[in-house]
Amino acid sequence: MSGASTARTVLAVRNLSKTFPGQRALDGVCLQLRAGEVHALLGENGCGKSTLIKCLAGFHEPDPGAVIEVDGRVFQTPATAAAAEHGLVFVHQDLGLIPTLSVTENFAICRRYDARMLARIDWSAARSAAIRALTALGHPKLPVNAPVGRLPVASQTVVAIARALATAQNGARVLVLDEPTAALPEAEAERLFDAVRQVTAQGVAVLYVSHKLEEILRIADRATVLRDGRHVDTVDVPGLNVGDLVRLIIGRAVKPVGRERRAARPAGEALLEVSGLSGRRLRDVGFQIRRGEIVGVAGMLGSGRSELARMLFGAQVPAGGEIRLNGTRAVLRSPREAVRRRIAFIPEDRRREGGVLDMDITKNLTLPSLRRFWRGARLATAAERSTVSRLIDTYRVSPAAPGRLFRDLSGGNQQKVVIAKWLDTEPDLIVFDEPVQGVDVGAREEIFRLVGQAAARGAGVLLISSEIDEMLALADRVLVLRDGRVTHELDAATTTAHEITHLTHFDSEPGAGSEQEFSR
Repeated sequence: MSGASTARTVLAVRNLSKTFPGQRALDGVCLQLRAGEVHALLGENGCGKSTLIKCLAGFHEPDPGAVIEVDGRVFQTPATAAAAEHGLVFVHQDLGLIPTLSVTENFAICRRYDARMLARIDWSAARSAAIRALTALGHPKLPVNAPVGRLPVASQTVVAIARALATAQNGARVLVLDEPTAALPEAEAERLFDAVRQVTAQGVAVLYVSHKLEEILRIADRATVLRDGRHVDTVDVPGLNVGDLVRLIIGRAVKPVGRERRAARPAGEALLEVSGLSGRRLRDVGFQIRRGEIVGVAGMLGSGRSELARMLFGAQVPAGGEIRLNGTRAVLRSPREAVRRRIAFIPEDRRREGGVLDMDITKNLTLPSLRRFWRGARLATAAERSTVSRLIDTYRVSPAAPGRLFRDLSGGNQQKVVIAKWLDTEPDLIVFDEPVQGVDVGAREEIFRLVGQAAARGAGVLLISSEIDEMLALADRVLVLRDGRVTHELDAATTTAHEITHLTHFDSEPGAGSEQEFSR
């Protein structure tokens, strides 16, 4: 990071605007990246970050008048091939992986080949190259022959990042990382930071997009802030704190979710009782959630967190054990059955499991409650429009365009749509799997407020989150999952984030011996 302030400019963007029908997504944006720096791109969901990146990648054509230069040469867009030729490589929010191809094949398709040599690809060498790239991120055992679509979301993110970094090491000028750690536990995020530092040491500029402001303070040299599609400021990051970044992003201070917000709630009757639950990862899991209670779940990648969520929603049939709802045994063999039992699920992967990409906002918002709008054999479109308008306003979905396709929304606004459609069904049990992943600081405050409101009206909440501090601010109890088992059940009012993080890694309580091991 030192020396970046005097380095040459590798990417310069001037007067970049982008207009869609009914919306000006970018308005005269300027951006400058220096060789060897990590430059954060910050802003609320819908501020234009993803649009700017897609303009650089050649997916969108900027409005006339925009100038993009790489190493002083004008870069004409749109053309994804032109971006690659100019040394711009990307990891987008949707990762850009082909789920039916193996990890090795996903690496191989990003290489250039002589057309005459296609029949003689050295797949052994390709596998070795993929393993080397993954090892650099601390994942030497990730199965390179497995289809990417069968991997957990966090592992898919690792594959996409490793592939981009491998390309960067072959001569890229700029590496663009769009929410690279959104699905990564802290230990894996640290490995990514190490890899990013190795890349910048070679003179590559990294444009880094993240809503995790603490990691921006750790890794970024400078930050450019967008608000409502306009450039607000570009600042040096060293010396700033989270509060400074928040004020730049939203124009005012935001009170973080705090311990004092968790008021004591009277215990209701048992809503969910789980005993002996087992599956591919889970082993003999048991716990209880009472009405009005928020139970957090903490665990590392592969601990069984997401499998637990899928079982409770009927998306995966348990190998053994029992689930009881309101005192009666629940056989949840499909999401349809779970919805009928008034269970809602906000999944970790909102694009594949949370929404329908090629449906508009209206259809996505009303899909779980469509029966409500049928009048005989006809759909009551006026009532549907009224509900959609209310949800868009309540959850601050941007743009407020009911006809906009789900796939065209920013990641944070996709998450707002997913949460809105399920909370509007007034479920008894709500399972949140990483609800604020890829969500800006203002929206994350709103989402956690909604979680608290759902519990206040009597719903039971299972909150799976890597944001341990914020989970502690909301939860009554925290379950620690490790190697498929619930190893600890903790009172959220008396435990700490450090203790929980330690317990996700080790058997024992924090102590002198294990502290030394953990510090390594």
